[in-house]
Order: sequence, then structure tokens, then C-alpha cells
Amino acid sequence: MATGGPDVYETLQIHYPASPTRAPAPRFHPATSRWAMGTILAVGTGVVLVLGAALAVIITLHVQGQAELWAARAELAAAGTSGLPDPNSPRSFGESPAAAQRRKDRLGQWLQGLSLGWRYHKGVIYFFSADRKGWQDAEAACRSTHAHLTSITSADEQDYLAREAQGRSYWIGLEATGPGNSWHWVDGTTYSEAQSFWAPGQPDSTDHGRWGQERCAQIHHVGNGLWNDHNCNFSFPWICKRSLMPP
Repeated sequence: MATGGPDVYETLQIHYPASPTRAPAPRFHPATSRWAMGTILAVGTGVVLVLGAALAVIITLHVQGQAELWAARAELAAAGTSGLPDPNSPRSFGESPAAAQRRKDRLGQWLQGLSLGWRYHKGVIYFFSADRKGWQDAEAACRSTHAHLTSITSADEQDYLAREAQGRSYWIGLEATGPGNSWHWVDGTTYSEAQSFWAPGQPDSTDHGRWGQERCAQIHHVGNGLWNDHNCNFSFPWICKRSLMPP
């Protein structure tokens, strides 16, 4: 081996990669931390309040719905003792099998309606729509649920519907047809001028030009729930009505 020359290991230089630079740790600012915590608490409290209010509304609607359902069942039972066949009996005396089945189907639909948002009042259930349609389409929507746009035949019924309308306008089942534009109820109920609840000055049959005249009636907010005639092509919410008693 040769001697006297430089050792190769003595001249070898090893270059190590530089150590990564670390960012300085964030400094703790008490004031900023308190503001962030306060914001989180405020948002959390707001969410809790909103959820609490929503839950209260749901509970109220549930209790109201259950109360109406129990009231309906109680009246149904009372009606059964005064001539209406018992809905729980498969067949009442003198009733044909077909009639018994029709009765059970009708009562089943009636009670089911209560669980789907219909409102009960004295042997009748009503549906207050959230959608808006012209009068004819509103009546078609009611017929699809085995009902009609509501007739109103007493001061008690008028007061109930006006109160439930809560200052909003709804189509009802009153229409003017024929050469003399005479008023009639779409469900076949006889119209009586003595049992009508028109707002002062109504009906006035205002002409809306190409839209036509006012030939359909509504519970109107301006008259505090009294009736107003309006053009049938205009869109409004509507009220359906279905009776417990067979036709």
C-alpha cells in the first residue's frame, strides 16, 4: 500500500440537509381568547333558543292535533249512540255488507285526515292549504281528497273559519254561474241569501278585462273573514271541507 499520500476519508466532505425552520408558536392573547369564547357561547345560546322555540311549536301543534283527534273520536262515539252505526262494529243491525264497508272506509278516511293536518270542528274536518291555485284547480285539489271547497251555512261555521283564517284570504266553494250569475255551493249545499256573510258592498262583480268578472267567493282579510267575490283565475289558498256524516 502506498504511503505519504492524503487519506481519502480526510478529504471527504459530507453535507447534511439543513434543519427545517420551525414557525414560532402563537402567543396567547387573553383578550382575543375571551372574545372568541364569548362569540362561541353567544352562537351556541342562539342555536339552543331557536331549537327550543321550534320544539315548542312542534309540541304545541302535536298537542292541538291530538286534542282535535280526541274530540273527533268522542263526537264519533256520541254520534254512534244517536243513530250513526258504531265504527268499531263490523256490521250494524239492518246494514248491508256494502254499506258497512262504505261506512268503515269513510270513517277511516275521516280520522286519517286529522292526522294529516285537517282541522276538526263539530262533526266536520277542514283543510287550510298552504299553496295557491285558481278556484277551479283548488276545487280539483279538494276533490282529490274526497272533499270540496268549503260551504258555509251558519254563523258558527263562519266565525270558526274566519278565526282559523287568521286574517288571510282563502277560496271557498261559492261560485256564480248561469245566465243570471246566481250563486251556488259547489258541494251541492243550497245557497241562502239569509245565511250569507258578504262584506259590505260585496259581491260587486268587478270586471277584470281579459281575465273576466268576479264569479268566485273567498273569505277575505279586508272584511275580517267576511266574503268577497274575486276573479276565479287568480291564485289564492283554499279551504277544503269533508263531513263525517254519509251523504
